[in-house]
Amino acid sequence: MKHPLEHIIITNFTTENGAFNSEINLSYQVFGKSLGNAPIVLVNHALTGNSEVAGEDGWWNKLVGDDKVIDTKLYTVLAFNIPGNGFDGFVIENYKDFVARDVAKLFLVGLKELRIDQLFAIIGGSLGGGIAWEMAVLQPDFTEHLIVVATDWKSTDWLIANCQIQEQFLLNSKHPVHDARMHAMLCYRTPESFKERFQRSKNDDLEIFNVESWLLHHGKKLQERFQLSAYKLMNQLLRTIDVTKGRSSNFNVLENIEAKIHIVGVDSDLFFTAEENRETHKQLALTHPNVTYNEIHSVHGHDAFLMEFAQLEKIIEGIFVPHSKRKPMKILKFGGKSLANGKGLETVLSIIKNKVEIGERISVVVSARGSATDDLEVILDKALKGEPFQEELNAFKAYQKEPSKNIDFSEEFLVLDTLFEGVSLLRDYSKKTKDNILAQGELLSIKLISSLLNGQGIKAKATDTRELIKTDENFGNAQPLSKLSKENIKEYFGKNKDVVHIVSGFIASNLKNETTTLGRNGSNYTAALLANFLDAEELQNYTHVSGIYTADPGLVSDAKQIRELSFSEANELANFGTSVLHAKTIIPLVEKNINLRILNTFNSDDEGTLITSRPSTKEVTSLSILDNVALLNLEGRGLLGKIGVDARIFGALSRYGISVSIVSQGSSERGIGLIIDADQATQAVIALEREFESDFYSQDVNKIAVIDDVAVISIIGIELSSFHKPFNALIKNQITPLLFNNTVSGKNVSLVVKKSQLHKAVNVIHGEVFGISKKINIAIFGHGGVGSALINQILKSKNDIEKRKGINLNVFAIANSKKLLLDKNGVESNWEEAIASSSYESSIDDIITYAENHHLENLIAVDNTASNVFYENYIPLVESGFDLVSSNKIANTISHDFYKELRVQLKENNKEYLYETTVGAGLPLIDTIKLLHESGENITRIRGVFSGTLSYLFNNFSVQDKPFSEIIKETIDKGFTEPDPREDFSGNDVARKLLILARELDLQNEFEDVSVLNLIPEAYRDISVEDFLSQLEVLDVQYQELKDNQKEGHVLRYVGDLSGDLSKDKGQLEVKLVSIPEDSTLGHVKGSDAIFEIFTESYGEQPIVIQGAGAGAEVTARGVFGDILRLSKHIN
Repeated sequence: MKHPLEHIIITNFTTENGAFNSEINLSYQVFGKSLGNAPIVLVNHALTGNSEVAGEDGWWNKLVGDDKVIDTKLYTVLAFNIPGNGFDGFVIENYKDFVARDVAKLFLVGLKELRIDQLFAIIGGSLGGGIAWEMAVLQPDFTEHLIVVATDWKSTDWLIANCQIQEQFLLNSKHPVHDARMHAMLCYRTPESFKERFQRSKNDDLEIFNVESWLLHHGKKLQERFQLSAYKLMNQLLRTIDVTKGRSSNFNVLENIEAKIHIVGVDSDLFFTAEENRETHKQLALTHPNVTYNEIHSVHGHDAFLMEFAQLEKIIEGIFVPHSKRKPMKILKFGGKSLANGKGLETVLSIIKNKVEIGERISVVVSARGSATDDLEVILDKALKGEPFQEELNAFKAYQKEPSKNIDFSEEFLVLDTLFEGVSLLRDYSKKTKDNILAQGELLSIKLISSLLNGQGIKAKATDTRELIKTDENFGNAQPLSKLSKENIKEYFGKNKDVVHIVSGFIASNLKNETTTLGRNGSNYTAALLANFLDAEELQNYTHVSGIYTADPGLVSDAKQIRELSFSEANELANFGTSVLHAKTIIPLVEKNINLRILNTFNSDDEGTLITSRPSTKEVTSLSILDNVALLNLEGRGLLGKIGVDARIFGALSRYGISVSIVSQGSSERGIGLIIDADQATQAVIALEREFESDFYSQDVNKIAVIDDVAVISIIGIELSSFHKPFNALIKNQITPLLFNNTVSGKNVSLVVKKSQLHKAVNVIHGEVFGISKKINIAIFGHGGVGSALINQILKSKNDIEKRKGINLNVFAIANSKKLLLDKNGVESNWEEAIASSSYESSIDDIITYAENHHLENLIAVDNTASNVFYENYIPLVESGFDLVSSNKIANTISHDFYKELRVQLKENNKEYLYETTVGAGLPLIDTIKLLHESGENITRIRGVFSGTLSYLFNNFSVQDKPFSEIIKETIDKGFTEPDPREDFSGNDVARKLLILARELDLQNEFEDVSVLNLIPEAYRDISVEDFLSQLEVLDVQYQELKDNQKEGHVLRYVGDLSGDLSKDKGQLEVKLVSIPEDSTLGHVKGSDAIFEIFTESYGEQPIVIQGAGAGAEVTARGVFGDILRLSKHIN
């Protein structure tokens, strides 16, 4: 033996069944490079195999050996014998003690003994592949590649049944190995294999059929070299493959495997069926980053993995031959917009040429150019109606010929002329005719592009897929016949090498060679099929957008490009309407683990979106939209509890070829909402009216109706537990979904909204569910001292707030009493010049209309005016979706009836109104009082210095030896007063603040209830400001006397006082000038600070005190800013 058997003695081994073995001999052979000097490939042998995998007598020497695909000049090839297979003389009599997992454990022990931490690859066929699955689950990181051929991770019912019959032969037959082998050969092969080989031929010498002679030969051959105990053990191991046994997580155990998994099935295998392998791949592909499936096509059944070496070599070559001469192909696909005349077509030709020049192996799938398909449908419709169409047809022809006048399109144009003329005469056409017409767009495209490329020195060939892809006869949406199409494509591309194929997308033909089309996204489907059949490395889909975004960039300006997606995420996006993807396009790529890259034809530097098998850790992937749909409602209280109603609905719709994308069912009464294609809505109503005709008469069905102009927004990847955020945000933005539905997985939610609300709804949802800034659109009314300070504060802090809090404050409107500035993207630092030069007149209605027309979400209106009437706009703003923030006190201090009505409207429209600055500027006074009151705390009195202006005035007058008039002048000079200081001295401002607090306690006081001390003598209240300011000295005597007549240690303070029995409807409200001890709470206030005492039952005589800056535009603006931020956080 050129490669001698070596042995490892494993001691004290206990099997899965609990059988103890003091000693087990594990033998092995090594081929190629010695251990430790090259990457190691472990080959697991099949049922009748052994460790001799290479060399002259090697059972897999067509694949393993010098210069073979598993090259022993490059790799160390290791093969263990399954203990008990008899090849090394070691036998196991108690075969029932062992299962496949025991052998997997023994092989892993063997690797450990040989000091092998990780393999480059493990490959096994049949039983050997099942053991490889078991090893990978036991030790997920032991190999880089797991290649399992003609096997599965479990023994199927069919396999177990055959093993049972085998065991009966082995236990009961006089010639057990011989007879069992003859029976097994029936399962290893197929009826087709026997027919192909034997053709009912006979062995004349033995006077039996050759198939009988062949079976007898195989039985005798195995009997001569295989022991009975070995066959019993191998049969036992084959029937016990099951990686999930004893593991509660079932199939999920496979997801832990870290290796790149390569599943190879045989399409005719009766033992480990191709369908089982495909299902394994399909499940694993959802979660495993690298799993591929390839299929050997053969009539020979299970044994094909030992016969179809050329196919198997081709499948695994990419793993074992690092610099294979077979450079993998890339499929490029270009859509109609990319191929349009001018820049598009020039760019496509440049992309193809560049790839050829750098040595890439490519084939190109193209759609009809520009809007060719739509144009042909328009002409077809005109012909059908008998309307003149020649002008449109001539324009179509001219467009197609424009890039090159030298190409002969006469054949395609003749087809169009003939068919359109026929339709115009008959006023009718079949789906077959339509397919033939539409196909000309793709045929013109491949002829033009191949000709232009040849003209630029690129060897190109127009490839008509009608000769290659064969389909059923479902015109308009034909289904490919996969096996035949694959054979055609492989043969064609094999004969036509060293050329760039320009392949027609979308079109195919049936077995009668009649033209068919592949339906929606047909060109993408063609490209995916081509990639699958040719084992391409990547499909590059060139479009007019730079990949896939978190939402349609045309609707959401903040949409972000998604750099990478998993196939499962892409499949979900395709199912829910993402325009550049379609579910049927994904499937052929998933099967072969072929990457899909979405690229922008017009932005070659952008990497686009890569779609691979790697799973994503993100929660929400994207928002998809279906907008050409209608909502079909069926209501019938009398159908409640009746069996079979849903079956009748879907049966009636299916008979008319109407598919349903979303279903939502009510429970309180029999109601069901269905989303269907908009162009099928009328037919759907007719179908259901016919089906439920008798139910209408019995009044069991009340209504069958269609709501047009709706759209579906699907949030792909959202957990249902997180759905409340976007849903609440929609409600806050006055968008109520007509219907919503979540998938069984709980990871996707679909909402149906009015199409008129689609733009705004998508932006609202996008802002909530992605880690992208939530946009808050702000309209600011009044830009005097407070207003202008607020605008500048927002602009200055905008970027920092967006970075820290994820809130994008967008001031889209600024208005004064005369002019209006509007900018949906937000005003800039030159806003003062912009509003001064604005041509818009100030109008609340215009602002509301502007917000609606631009679908602005999360709206806040800010009232910084000093107007006595602006409050009249509050309710219209609320009804139009605005939350309110105000520094203007009027709305809260006019009639109590308006006060109540405003709050009713706020509640009905789910809006908020914040006005913290109306009392304490930037101090948290209203919030504190609300919290105390709503928590049940009994507030007994509120007293304070409410006016920062008057606080400064009397603080300084009390401690300085200056006339009262001089202190007034200082106060004016520091900007603490209004332009007419009498507005501050009247006490009305303090009265309004006091009334606001009273109403926060649910008191029903009116402004007239407030007792107010006006500091200005009556004679001076109505004169001009100039006259008043020139006569300030008349106040000196009066206030000097008040100051002098105080008790020792007292100071003057102008206070607001809310007292009385505050549990009743009204309280006692007083605004007055008082003399209080200097060391009291209100007495020691300094500067222009405001200070408030809140007395409650719980706190007794010790009030809650709130003190801080009480005057100044900057302080008040900062308080308004705070209200805006609080609202922004809670808009959800």
